[in-house]
Amino acid sequence: MTTKSPIKETRPGRLGIIAAAFLVAFLPAAPLTAQDDTGAQAPSPITAESLGLPKEKTAYNLSLWGTLGSYGLLLAYSVASSAEGGGSTIASVLGYAGLAGIMIGPSLGNFYGGLWGRGLLLTGLRVGTSVAVIAYTMYHDESDNTAVAVLWLSTLIGSTIYECATVKSAVRKHNAARLAKRNLKVAVAPFAVRRGAGLSVQLSF
Repeated sequence: MTTKSPIKETRPGRLGIIAAAFLVAFLPAAPLTAQDDTGAQAPSPITAESLGLPKEKTAYNLSLWGTLGSYGLLLAYSVASSAEGGGSTIASVLGYAGLAGIMIGPSLGNFYGGLWGRGLLLTGLRVGTSVAVIAYTMYHDESDNTAVAVLWLSTLIGSTIYECATVKSAVRKHNAARLAKRNLKVAVAPFAVRRGAGLSVQLSF
């Protein structure tokens, strides 16, 4: 039995189509699903940066651009393979870098926010599913593996969208837990003023 490389066995054109379709589907979905909770949008002078905690927006941007950059590498791999016949060293590097990126990229925000368990769990889900699919297709290379490929892509795309959509709230909750351990609470309360209303922020120890 011969071992086949998943990069070489995947047609560059098909891989490029998959990457392009993901980008088209993910770009409009990510900003909609990753919006902050209504209650968390109240203005406050106390920020994560001022307290030395990870910022929610930075975590989201890391996950988003880590994901988009990885699929961009796959698109570049597809173009390079088509132009140079698929045997180019540069094309292979782009392909493997893209595959590694789609495993780890979505979890960058969790790692930045200190949510190592969550990040490793979802990264492990993508890696484990990929290894299982590769092993299955190697032993059943003469069968129709369309259903397996659909399951693999669904796991990759679903877990990626889930991470990018929830990383802000996850980092926010983790920051709140850190403050609680320090016996520090941030209370935001409205108060009336002569020409409108305002917010008072109180730190309690």
